[in-house]
Amino acid sequence: MCTSGKKYSRSEVYKAIQSTVAYILKKISIWILKHKDSENGLYFDMGPELKIAKFEIKIIEYGGEAVKLKSLIDQAVIKGLIVYADYDFLPYPISVPQPNTEFFNLFLGFLAKPMMDINKEIMDPILWHVKNIVYDGNEVLNEYI
Repeated sequence: MCTSGKKYSRSEVYKAIQSTVAYILKKISIWILKHKDSENGLYFDMGPELKIAKFEIKIIEYGGEAVKLKSLIDQAVIKGLIVYADYDFLPYPISVPQPNTEFFNLFLGFLAKPMMDINKEIMDPILWHVKNIVYDGNEVLNEYI
């Protein structure tokens, strides 16, 4: 957003901030910043200070004037938009909405997505291998798959 030169609404900017920055309010406060790496995907960086460049974003409601990103993040903290009691890793199923807690969830979702239709050509050799090699032909164990 900061380097595109485009103008954004305040709600777009705050939505982006909420999806990438978290402030954990503890004895020693922690900033969490989500990054995207072209090789490794998404990851989090944590620390006692939020170290970001002096980026500016053009806000439509301010006539396209540039506003410092740091001041927008500070406003998000004051408004309680990115303030959490703690952080945790709470995986949840794809079919369930993300749980709403007072904790910042480090879970980014599963990389593998479930298939609606099972391809028997792919699954049959796998199931045969499990039954005959892993379970050594044991029908009782085979009932579990």
